[in-house]
Amino acid sequence: MKRVMRIWLVLLILLIHTGCWDRKEINDIGLVMATAIDLAEDGQLQATLQVAVPSPSSQTTGASKETERFFLISDVGKNGIEIDQKLQQKMSRTLFFSHRSVILVGEDLAIKGLNDILDTFTRNPRNRLKAYILVVKGKKAGDLLQVEYPYELAPSEALKEMELLQGKGTVATLRDYMIASASEGTSPTTGVLEPTVYRSSGKKGEKPLFRITGTAIFKSSKLVGFLNNTETHEFLWFKGNKKGDGIAAGLPKGIGNVAFTITSSKTKIKTDWQSNPLKFHIDLAAKGDLVENDSPLDVTDSKNLSMVKKALEKQVIQNMEAFLRKIQTEYHADIVGFSQQLQRNNPKKWRAVEKEWDRYFAEADISVTVNLAINNTGEIGPALQFKDKEILN
Repeated sequence: MKRVMRIWLVLLILLIHTGCWDRKEINDIGLVMATAIDLAEDGQLQATLQVAVPSPSSQTTGASKETERFFLISDVGKNGIEIDQKLQQKMSRTLFFSHRSVILVGEDLAIKGLNDILDTFTRNPRNRLKAYILVVKGKKAGDLLQVEYPYELAPSEALKEMELLQGKGTVATLRDYMIASASEGTSPTTGVLEPTVYRSSGKKGEKPLFRITGTAIFKSSKLVGFLNNTETHEFLWFKGNKKGDGIAAGLPKGIGNVAFTITSSKTKIKTDWQSNPLKFHIDLAAKGDLVENDSPLDVTDSKNLSMVKKALEKQVIQNMEAFLRKIQTEYHADIVGFSQQLQRNNPKKWRAVEKEWDRYFAEADISVTVNLAINNTGEIGPALQFKDKEILN
């Protein structure tokens, strides 16, 4: 019995002190932070990797300078495996993709289609499906990986934080894209990245920067177009990310403008599958606060507040109708999920229209109603810049 206990004790000690058999030591790997894929001039694929540079320490030999936060390697090939092999030949460490947070796709390649590259990012289990995917508009994707962002250690970290903070409506991970792409009747979307500039304090000239703006729309893995910022804000209603978003509207007779910030929202889609063409009704509801009023209206007065509410609701309807026209008639792309709603409500009807859903969606009659509840008008009624005699009660 004592002998058995000793054996179990030895096995327990070995189990505790034995590491993973296939682990990689940190000194043996090159952490890939971001990948950019572009269409090369000869029609091949060009991949650029942003690789982290370890911080210098007393225990690290040959450490880089503190300013060298990352470096880039790039190569061209016909497919993913060829490019991976070429990139690995440039490295003294094994390329490690498990920490990659961002994948950038050049606009030219997105237009041609992503089918040739997506399998590379999904088949290898070391690739993260939670990595964000964005389309770079107006510039090579690889060029933006060279931009040093003032706040973050590397561009990839800045992009990750920007997606979480301000890109809520367009946030799309590789997993999100794959699910939408495989869903019947639904078109996938991604965020859009554009080059811009900034100025350093006390220095002349401009430095390159980037910004997340708008939404990219895909059909059959090919980029078909973009939504601008205004249209993307309407897309937020269906993404469930309207909290914190703002609505601005002009008041009747040009007396001023108001702005409203949403604290909570609900979106419902109702279907009339018996009608021809198909009918959908969108019911939008939101609660929030009035955050701007440059008019002479005293918004503590119920009549004035009702006028403000109607102006904001009218603006939402106008913006929503413009957004729907664009995805219906210009792109024929159901990025909202009307097809999924129809499948849930009447599977038989969906099977009848499934093969020609683009046409049925483009011809569908979609109506919108909006109900905004203004919970807070701020600390004051009328704007302080107006005289008492100018205030409208």
